[in-house]
Amino acid sequence: MDKCAKILIMSQIMLFSISSADSFRILKTELSKMRHDRIEPFPSQSSPTREICPAVYPANMDDYTRFTLIDSSANGYGMVSTVTRPIDVTADGKWVISYRQYAGSNVTHGQLGAATSADGVNWEVVYNVNHNGDPPWGGGGVGGCGSAQARYPSSIASEEYPYALWTEYTAGPPTCPEWPDYCSSYGGRPYYSFDENGWGGNSWLYPINSDPLYDCGKDLWYGSPGHGYDAENDEHHISVVYDDLTRIGSFLFTSEAVVDGYIVMGYEALIINPNHLGTDGYSSSAILSMNDNGHGLLGINGIFAGNEPQNGSCNPPASNITCNKTAMFKITDDYGQSWYGDHSAFDFYYIPDEVYDDILSHWPSVDVDQCTGEQFEITDFWSWFEFDMRVDMNGNPHIVMSMIAESDYYYHFLDGKTGFYHFTIDRNYIDNPGSVNTSTGWNWSYVPLPANDSFRWDRPDGYSYLYGTMAQISLDRENPDNVYIVANIANKGEMSLEFDSDQNGIIDNPCQDFDSPSELYPNWSEDIWIGTSSDNGSIWIGLFNVTQTPRDPNNTGPNNCSPEEQYVHTAHWSTDEEVYFMYQQPEWDYNEIGDPLGADHKNRIFAGFKNLYSPHYDCWMYQLGDVNLDGVINVLDIVKLVSHILGTNLLDGCGLELADVNGDGTIDILDIIALIWFPILPLDNSPS
Repeated sequence: MDKCAKILIMSQIMLFSISSADSFRILKTELSKMRHDRIEPFPSQSSPTREICPAVYPANMDDYTRFTLIDSSANGYGMVSTVTRPIDVTADGKWVISYRQYAGSNVTHGQLGAATSADGVNWEVVYNVNHNGDPPWGGGGVGGCGSAQARYPSSIASEEYPYALWTEYTAGPPTCPEWPDYCSSYGGRPYYSFDENGWGGNSWLYPINSDPLYDCGKDLWYGSPGHGYDAENDEHHISVVYDDLTRIGSFLFTSEAVVDGYIVMGYEALIINPNHLGTDGYSSSAILSMNDNGHGLLGINGIFAGNEPQNGSCNPPASNITCNKTAMFKITDDYGQSWYGDHSAFDFYYIPDEVYDDILSHWPSVDVDQCTGEQFEITDFWSWFEFDMRVDMNGNPHIVMSMIAESDYYYHFLDGKTGFYHFTIDRNYIDNPGSVNTSTGWNWSYVPLPANDSFRWDRPDGYSYLYGTMAQISLDRENPDNVYIVANIANKGEMSLEFDSDQNGIIDNPCQDFDSPSELYPNWSEDIWIGTSSDNGSIWIGLFNVTQTPRDPNNTGPNNCSPEEQYVHTAHWSTDEEVYFMYQQPEWDYNEIGDPLGADHKNRIFAGFKNLYSPHYDCWMYQLGDVNLDGVINVLDIVKLVSHILGTNLLDGCGLELADVNGDGTIDILDIIALIWFPILPLDNSPS
């Protein structure tokens, strides 16, 4: 082929890449907007103890990418809530994690474990933190009287002590004595423990009540803690917010003192009143975050009173505030002693309409169905329930949440548009924000993680991967400009030759339906991805699949022993060099519950870190295909790749490494075709 012909073909490809985009749609009747709490089923079957599916470590482990298999849980429900904080790391690098701990076959799934480390590599496991066999409330439920039933653990790492916090499911059945009818539905009762001898002291205390005035009418779940240390006065401050599943609403407990590790909690306060929210079931659990300067935020991803999504109506007061589902929160300046927000919005600050309007202005107004050619007007968005909120050391809020496009009857998954978004604002301007994406206003950015590779598919129980695809924030304690997003998102791998006969990455028949992602993508598997920003979340220069554990369709074990990394949780604080997190991996051959989800199986608990400056990953902070190294993928990368292939402007360094888009070891026109189907951003990558 001569040079002119090549240029003509490449020009046509470039034109196609600008005017076409990959998308997928789902009927709204098939995907509920309501919150779907992962309620743990009772065990219904025995399971073999023989391990058929081995633990799978991340690929390319080295001194700069370290993960440790800590322990196992009898099931994975301990980490399914996005608002819990099961991992924490101190400023000098001491780690603590807490988790549901495997206690043996056909016994309680509610034993609590903890693990501590001085370096994130060498770990010391603590067994039976909640005294299974002799819990303070008497025990009950699966395993019978005397069995502990820990749920939804979180961790706090102070400089002196590691802590575990959790809720006990005390309503059984059975309980001894029998749970009274006049009590709450589930008997959620919060406890905590800590190592009284300090880090590595091997002396965790008998569980202590977190609520000094607990009675059986309370039902406190999904605890989300925050911790701050006032160095000037040598005082620790701890707050925890819980959802009450019987009384409805979110209740806050704030320490009055922390003495020799003991937390003296104050009385509960109704911090989020359900009367201020729209239809029940459309707002998330409450989440909390705090720093060492006394700043904190507490909030939800939800709707205001008057908003009724089930019938499509929005009336006052919501219509006078916002009819969007939005992040809403209160802030503190005094370690949680008092909280405030916008008085006109029930004392909540919130992301206002003009921010979402600006985002939607960058979406296509019409989505064209690849199969039928039908056109659908994009009119709105919805956000699901896996979100995160953190406060940085300057007291500024950081929020990550999903945004999915809506037309009248469908949800639309648009590559490069729908997915996870990051939001922040300088707290000094939060009462009167300036224009969107300015130094005084709300700032938003699209986080270029391949979320739609998960979102568009259903889990084995029929619910979308929108439920359980987590994106968590971690911040640099010393430099607030450094922001990390860590997420468990699918790596789809190559399309099956059965449906892609010419191997161009485009399905032969776009009208074909599939029951599971592994039919179309045989190596499809959930991995842990990291995105990083060094400018406070404006531009994401990193996109890295840190685990890289593809499914092996030839494996004959249960579910092909697919090594899924699920329900990732980050430490609040990381550094400018390392980001810290934990996740779980289902052991597909062991299931005492009987249902098909990863959380229904025994799970392995991993914790570790990724060093951003590994000599083996000099180019990790750039996305594959970002050949001009500007932090985004757009038509300029296609132009540069074309120039390299034509020999007019050769790539080198990271640009050359990132040019093999299809991973076949050769840089040629097939890489151009593969790059077309990446999310293509506007030339200036400007969200404003």
